[in-house]
Amino acid sequence: MTTRRLSSAAIGLTCAITLGACANSAADSSGASTTGAPKKIDSALGATFSGGKSGTKAKGTPVTIGLVNQQGGAVSNPEFTVAAQAAADYINANLGGIDGHPIKLKTCYIVSSEEQGQVCAQRLLADRSISLILQGGLNVGTQSLHRTIAGEKPVLIGQANPGPDTVAANSYATNASALASLNGVGPYLKNTLKAKKVAIVSNDNAGDLAIAKIFKTDLESRGIKVTYATFPATSTDLISPLTAAGAQSADAVVPIVVTTTGCTALAKAYQQMSLTTPAVVSNLCATDQIKSALGDYPKWIYSSSTLSLLVDDPTKQTDLYRAVMAAYAPKNAELGINAPYGFSSVFSAATILNKVGYGEINAKSVKAAARNYTGPVLLGSPTLDFGSVPHNPTIGSLAVRFYQYEGSGTWKASGTWINAPK
Repeated sequence: MTTRRLSSAAIGLTCAITLGACANSAADSSGASTTGAPKKIDSALGATFSGGKSGTKAKGTPVTIGLVNQQGGAVSNPEFTVAAQAAADYINANLGGIDGHPIKLKTCYIVSSEEQGQVCAQRLLADRSISLILQGGLNVGTQSLHRTIAGEKPVLIGQANPGPDTVAANSYATNASALASLNGVGPYLKNTLKAKKVAIVSNDNAGDLAIAKIFKTDLESRGIKVTYATFPATSTDLISPLTAAGAQSADAVVPIVVTTTGCTALAKAYQQMSLTTPAVVSNLCATDQIKSALGDYPKWIYSSSTLSLLVDDPTKQTDLYRAVMAAYAPKNAELGINAPYGFSSVFSAATILNKVGYGEINAKSVKAAARNYTGPVLLGSPTLDFGSVPHNPTIGSLAVRFYQYEGSGTWKASGTWINAPK
């Protein structure tokens, strides 16, 4: 699949309103835990994704990696850091760390202000032991962070948000998150669902209206007829907008909803209307809160830029993730929301640094290795190609997956990755 150019409007949007997994408050937790995780850890598979040696314990002088994450405020994603630390502990204990040396994470948190991004950047730049910085999904502080780092040290972005993350100097995003969904829904509707008529519904805030416009323009460019309706941002009754958008006669519905409240309202409207039209929604609508409120997950199609933890994975990557988290993360640690991105980022960092070799690690050598990193990304895109997305040099892949829920605990993976680099 040829990568399409991202709209400039999409780049300017905040993650909180886009279709995809971005930085979210803990209130929208998936509720996933380590309960039922596989007992045995497949260290051979772990070595494949870390560049390390199975059965080897790291020792000696550590390799310090900076980690910037948003946590401690109204929007807080501590699960990213928890999963990153679990991954580092496992790699150190079983995969030889970085060329035999243990990984040490030096964290800096952005709580709520743009200025805190500058503070974190200054701290990590001043630490001479750090040659690589990991970044979680940031709703604030991104601009000052990248402006201050200014390409001096390479940044590995585990969860890219629209904006500076897509163009920052010497930065490499291993997961495009919301941007992947923005570019994947159109091909999926056209090529997989064979949709000719699509209904789009969104609330009337400025951000969601802009998202809806992007989807409408993209779908129409593919020859798909689009009918569009809005509803007040505070509304929990979506029957009227779905009716106005022609959801009953459409081939698919694309709802611009990502919150528990919005997803639940959509599901209730579907039930009340006895609507069977396929809905293509964000994976953020597959949460335990929604399942609890409705009695089951809605029978929709869910987009995701990571492998779903709810679906059988023949590659066994999700088994590896669950087993490591069960052994190295705190009891009942969150597995959903941003945790997979943090976990995956440390494995990508280990691969890059192992490629360089302990004695050669510096900002210049790590930059070259990061730029040439082609994956595969654990739990994410099977391939990366930095520079392949026009006007967005930091994005290594726009890969996205779609999963269909058929009810009674039965999930179906719909095809394979869309938009992964060839």
